[in-house]
Amino acid sequence: MPLSKETQDKIVTAAFALAAEKPWKDITLAQIAGQAGVSMSDLYELGSKTTLLSEIDGWLDRACGAEPVDMEETPRERIFDIAMLRFEAMEDHREAIMSIREGWMRRPAARALAAKRRMKTAQWVLTCAGETNPMLFKARAAVLSGILFRAEQAWAKEEGEDFTRTMAQLDRDLRDVSGWAARLSDFPFRKKDKKEAAEKSAAC
Repeated sequence: MPLSKETQDKIVTAAFALAAEKPWKDITLAQIAGQAGVSMSDLYELGSKTTLLSEIDGWLDRACGAEPVDMEETPRERIFDIAMLRFEAMEDHREAIMSIREGWMRRPAARALAAKRRMKTAQWVLTCAGETNPMLFKARAAVLSGILFRAEQAWAKEEGEDFTRTMAQLDRDLRDVSGWAARLSDFPFRKKDKKEAAEKSAAC
């Protein structure tokens, strides 16, 4: 059974508090339970710190749906705005998240698990953005997960609180993908189709 929102909030807040003070690798679930004021039985469903990372990412993902979405914007603009809500939530716990990132960045197996978590984040961002094409959903999520990962790397290098690097990286990658998709949409036309289109244009 998944953790209740109340329990998740307590555990994630406790994990952030501890991670801001010492390396993630030195923190135990028992310490987190003590900090959160819950019993170890409340953490039974987690089982490990690896599962806890999924809870933390889920907690941050919820920020993506915290504000209304302007459906008059383009899909790229909506995705940008929604993703930035997550980075704003991350910024509130920068020291802790940097400690947590350090715990998995240097281990290939842990990085692979992080990639899976970011895929789930991407799927949620697309859902919040109003993605309606089920045929392309997974493919778009896979591309977006890579974009989010690159933006997160930029966020880790930020020197101020204005998200300059993060927004530039995210915007650039989203624009590149949008441009590529637009060019690809012209690719299936046959020569006959192009000739007919040219003839119609000349006749106008």
